[in-house]
Amino acid sequence: MSDFKGFSPDTFMLLELNKFNDNRDFYESVKEDIKKMAIVPMRQIASDLSDELYRIDDKMNLVPTKMVSRIRRDTRFSKNKEMYRANVWCMFMRDKHIWHNQPCMWFEYFPDSYSYGVGTFRVDTAYLETFRRVLRDNQQLFKRALSSVEITGAIPFVDCFKKDKPGIEDIDDELRAFYNSRGFHFVYTGTEMKKLIDGSILQELTYAIRAFEPMYKFLIMVGDELIKNGD
Repeated sequence: MSDFKGFSPDTFMLLELNKFNDNRDFYESVKEDIKKMAIVPMRQIASDLSDELYRIDDKMNLVPTKMVSRIRRDTRFSKNKEMYRANVWCMFMRDKHIWHNQPCMWFEYFPDSYSYGVGTFRVDTAYLETFRRVLRDNQQLFKRALSSVEITGAIPFVDCFKKDKPGIEDIDDELRAFYNSRGFHFVYTGTEMKKLIDGSILQELTYAIRAFEPMYKFLIMVGDELIKNGD
């Protein structure tokens, strides 16, 4: 039985109000309400999805308290010194402190919208070189993964190098942007906030995660190949 029953309609206004006030005293006065209304339901979503996520990747971090973002921003290295955010996200990925160059899936909500997606997360040059080699040898597999992602309506965002990478002449036209990329991800954005309130977002996320599975596993395959080669 699902622990997640939906978000309170007041959740999103509370997060906006806290961000607007942007001071510690106000945050402390609403801290418990934010935890109860914004953070705990997100952890429940993470918990409810854990069996499906474990089936996809048994090395994924599935501790809800470590999967969900904080409201307090880390402003030490940012020009934006606002103390609090109005959005909350949940990451579905391996422990980034142990597993480097690994993909992720996620779910995030804002006061007026929500999104979810799949893609690469902080990959380096060695990963990109391995990705190009794996893609070159498995183009049909990547195409099937791409088709599965597209079923969800997620839109690709691809950050490409200006110059073509060596070997691109062997890549099918529809895959060349990915071959030339510094990294890429796919994002679906929705605005039906009633899905978060009535709890039906959980079914939508389950469907999306299953559709993202082939792409996630393709990217995991690249990471595993990198490890196998000692990088």
